[in-house]
Amino acid sequence: MRLVAGDDARAGGGSWMARAACRGTDPEFFFPVSVTGAAAEQVRSAKAVCGCCEVLADCLSYAVRAMPHGIWGGTTWEERIVMRRPRAEVNRKVAS
Repeated sequence: MRLVAGDDARAGGGSWMARAACRGTDPEFFFPVSVTGAAAEQVRSAKAVCGCCEVLADCLSYAVRAMPHGIWGGTTWEERIVMRRPRAEVNRKVAS
């Protein structure tokens, strides 16, 4: 199974997907079973692919909106949850 670019409505049109660094990579690589333990290396490796991607910003924007599981835009699902929190809530937690 490979990631295939196309006009996917879930991805907001998907035209950026055709230029993604992950295109052609086995999707399982970007969906580790966890973010800790042995899976932590898989997360780091997947994020490294994202780090050199020309459409990183588009991918991250999609991921923050759609909240898919897996590594998207160089972030984990958990990291995107934090990104979506209202700023006041994040500041309150940092101050605690």
